[in-house]
Amino acid sequence: MTEAIGTFELEHICNTYTVDEKNEITNHTNWRGTAEGYGTVFGTLTFSPIALGEMDEKLEGGEVRWTGQGFLEDGSSAAATGVGTWKKDPAGHVWHTDYVLELNDGSKIRSVGQIELATLKFTGNNYSV
Repeated sequence: MTEAIGTFELEHICNTYTVDEKNEITNHTNWRGTAEGYGTVFGTLTFSPIALGEMDEKLEGGEVRWTGQGFLEDGSSAAATGVGTWKKDPAGHVWHTDYVLELNDGSKIRSVGQIELATLKFTGNNYSV
């Protein structure tokens, strides 16, 4: 990996589920917390549509999209969106995420994290791209 630029620690707020015309479910998970260099952060981690019959413990991973905003200490803000993947940890109720974010200033960062389902904490590291 490239140079680490900071950590993030987010807490789960809520989930919203939507259904498309093929009866596939999209899970939108909402988070708030802090990220080094980006201050207070709010965002949504959206999991790709999943067929109703696959919404069980057999679900192993797929695509995710992060959309969020950070409120920096100087009063400005940074917005970001990006796509990547998530994978269920075979050892327990932990999901690993890895995606590249494009920020509103044109820069990019790689975000690698894990969601602890037992505690509803989303933590990880951001890296320069």
